[in-house]
Amino acid sequence: MDLRSRYCSLFRSKRFHSRRFRSKLFESKRSKSLQTIHRPLSLLLALSFGLVFLSACQPANQDTSSSKVDTVAQRELTQEVYVWQRQWRDANQSALVESQSTFNGVRILALQAHPKPNGADIWFEVQVNHEWLQADPRPKVAVIRLDGQLTRLNNREVIQKILALLQDWQAKGTNLAGIEIDHDSASSKLAAYNAFLRELKSQLPHTLKLSITSLPAWLSSPEFPALFDNIDELVLQIHSVSDPRLGLFDATQGWQWVKQLSRLTKVPYLIALPSYGSAVYSTASGYRVESEVPIRMPLADTASSQHLAHQELMADPQVLQSFVKKLHTFADPRLKGMIWFRLPLEGDKRVWPLSTLIAVAQQQALAPQIELEILNQANTEPAQHEAPKTSLFQLVLVNKGNLAGELPGQLSLAAQACSGYDAQNGYQAKLTQGTLVWLLPQATSTERAAEPASSQFAPNLISAVELSPNGRRVIGWARCESLHLQGIYAP
Repeated sequence: MDLRSRYCSLFRSKRFHSRRFRSKLFESKRSKSLQTIHRPLSLLLALSFGLVFLSACQPANQDTSSSKVDTVAQRELTQEVYVWQRQWRDANQSALVESQSTFNGVRILALQAHPKPNGADIWFEVQVNHEWLQADPRPKVAVIRLDGQLTRLNNREVIQKILALLQDWQAKGTNLAGIEIDHDSASSKLAAYNAFLRELKSQLPHTLKLSITSLPAWLSSPEFPALFDNIDELVLQIHSVSDPRLGLFDATQGWQWVKQLSRLTKVPYLIALPSYGSAVYSTASGYRVESEVPIRMPLADTASSQHLAHQELMADPQVLQSFVKKLHTFADPRLKGMIWFRLPLEGDKRVWPLSTLIAVAQQQALAPQIELEILNQANTEPAQHEAPKTSLFQLVLVNKGNLAGELPGQLSLAAQACSGYDAQNGYQAKLTQGTLVWLLPQATSTERAAEPASSQFAPNLISAVELSPNGRRVIGWARCESLHLQGIYAP
């Protein structure tokens, strides 16, 4: 046992009681005068010596500032979700209900302003279903989208539109916790934007908090800190397509922006994270980004008379899940949580399914689960001269997992008395000694070299040989007496 351990043990067992320590230390035949001189000095030295070792005996993580920060960093963050549909349908109701157990609040696109060249801006008010919103117990924030291309903000008109919206929602019985202004202002116009926020804040009910979204570019502007004086909350958007080669989300850069905001902010903040995908078209004038709504553009670039290069990008669930886990360890009490863009509806193409979004938010295991469904086509009349016992089977691959997965390279099926078959969607089929085999040829090195250069290294690129969660792909048919799956093999 080392000296420190021995001392700690002795101290805790009280074997070094101060009186016994002094009596043994000074028990001698010296004169009383000498004892009188040395005793106070010895006591002082002994006390100092004991205090040093006593501090060493304390647990290393007690009463330190770092331990308090760690405790704060492990707190549970809120997770909210944007409802961003301009046209509501029945799928909105089911998505709202299914998301309640995972997300603490909803932020609803309510009002949107589009710029026009003549200066007469177009306003679009989303006809939300207030009955569905009122049935949802979560706090609600109405989002007002002001296009970043607006040459200037008509403060009076915008504020009147917002106040009219609030009055309408209140009259219909929908209570709001706040409003959020989503305006991608240029950094050079932040001073004017701040003046608008000051005027808006002065006219809002005190019960409503005012949130704004923030672009990462603002963090370096000298005008940025002044925004905190007129808002209650800030939402940092760290996802976009500035360059397809960088994908929709760069976790390393995103983390730098979070830390930069933490050093600057005076108000609570949240981080907006992506759960969507986009199509990116390369043109002579730059990139065009398409989401759920197709963009109107010619099929060929008029400058080069060539077909536009096209990529499908999707936020990577595994990358985002790791980022969320890291946010939960970030020791800044002003970080409230994150907001996911956006709540997926059944039928949406460029967004994670709700099962994936929930799995990422709740830190659940992510994995694909690709299975083959053999569907017996009922009420199908057999072909002429064909045995009446045969059936027409359709082969469909289904991903029942919560993560996109590669299509199987080979499927083997036990087949009996087959009179016909065919493969679809990239597969090839052959029949050998009673076994039907579906093969997915791998792309050759020549085919890969022919792909657009950007598609070879762009992160989060959607592959043509991947099947999204809840995705289905018909791979062929067979007319046989019986058909059973023997095995499904990875590429």
